[in-house]
Amino acid sequence: MSKVIHVENGPIGKTLFAFAMPVLASQLLQELYNITDCSVVGHFAGSGALASTGIAGLLMSIFINFFIGFSSGISVVTGKLFGEYDYDKLRKTMSSVIRLTFITGIVLNIFTFTASDAYLTLLSCPDEVRPYAITYIHICCFGLTAQLIYNVGTAILRSLGDTKAPLICFLASCLTNLVLDIVFVVFFKMGIAGAALATLIAQWLLALLLFVRLLRLDEGCALKVRGEGLTLSEIKDMLKIGVPAGMQALFMSISTLIIQTTINSFGPAAMAGMTCYSKLEGCVYLPCFAYGIALTGFVGQNYGAGRMDRIKEAVKISNRVMWMVIFPLSNVIALASPLLLKIFTTDADILFNAHQALLFNMPVYIVYAMNQVYLGAIKGMGKTFYPMICTLVCYSLFRVIWCKILVPIFPSMIVVYLSYDVSFFIMLFMLLPVYRRLLCFDDNAKPCYNN
Repeated sequence: MSKVIHVENGPIGKTLFAFAMPVLASQLLQELYNITDCSVVGHFAGSGALASTGIAGLLMSIFINFFIGFSSGISVVTGKLFGEYDYDKLRKTMSSVIRLTFITGIVLNIFTFTASDAYLTLLSCPDEVRPYAITYIHICCFGLTAQLIYNVGTAILRSLGDTKAPLICFLASCLTNLVLDIVFVVFFKMGIAGAALATLIAQWLLALLLFVRLLRLDEGCALKVRGEGLTLSEIKDMLKIGVPAGMQALFMSISTLIIQTTINSFGPAAMAGMTCYSKLEGCVYLPCFAYGIALTGFVGQNYGAGRMDRIKEAVKISNRVMWMVIFPLSNVIALASPLLLKIFTTDADILFNAHQALLFNMPVYIVYAMNQVYLGAIKGMGKTFYPMICTLVCYSLFRVIWCKILVPIFPSMIVVYLSYDVSFFIMLFMLLPVYRRLLCFDDNAKPCYNN
């Protein structure tokens, strides 16, 4: 597990497949755990606890998704430095990012704990769900630092061609979480508190394993805890790439929170239904998202090495993979949803809402998958500002305005589901022209689009 890998040479399809598969496996493992965890909570802690994990998880996702996006931006920086063989600056960048992450995590722990009650009030959380959500947030918020370290560490390793180590570490964490879930929730009858405590312990185990991995890298890339960091000017340059990528994810999380207030107005059954829907949606969402961020690392290294030809071919191969895998998978999930949803609950109202969401969204999910390919490629070439704008317009402003205008006129959850479908197509139409401009060349064989 000590080696890092350069991916700017070798067969493109085979190299990209080997680079992406561990990331895909990690995300699928994450979803398998989420489904199991949701099943344990739903059957042994009750519908109130099940609904609370969804609404509480949205708060955590605001910060986590920002750092996932931020990490993808940082992976562009580290991947480019790795492709250029600038190991000295690479080590300085890693050291600065880890320090920044640790400090930020502590601040977020305190903020989330103190703001949880106001957050639930803002989202109009039903009284029957609120006590469960408060408990879940108060315990899980102390794992935010661990999750940030994990996401940043994984992004750095991915940009260096090491996708296997994060998978192994994550597997150990998931097994720990699953065992503790059963012990705390099923045997000790600790309810939602037991599920939250199991998650917290597993998160810190994962962060520790990833941190040790970064310390043991070879080829002059190992993290130096007390090593020299970047200058203030260099940190600003790094943040110009990382922050827009983080804001892209943040905008999406905020829009989800706003739309959640609309979902909450339809009652606990609609809330729990969307929680169950999200677990099955993850079976296609996470592979798409994982492939996109794996492609970002692949493109980052090749962009640093000046291999635009490999970037173009990688995107073509990635789109073919999406059509061969995501398109049939999403439709199978939609067709099999009446059976699959019973894993989580037997409540008829919850099952109806979740089934309806899957039928409206899964058939067009291939468009979202293609969006992730183009987003990954564009960010890999260091252009993180435009993807941020696309996300703000399509996944944030459009969805929120759509729901705020149409739900009062047509009071149905179908309106919410359709907001996702339409936004997928708008995003694709915005990304394609920019991606094509990035691939055009001038007489010196350099990208002609550098804004």
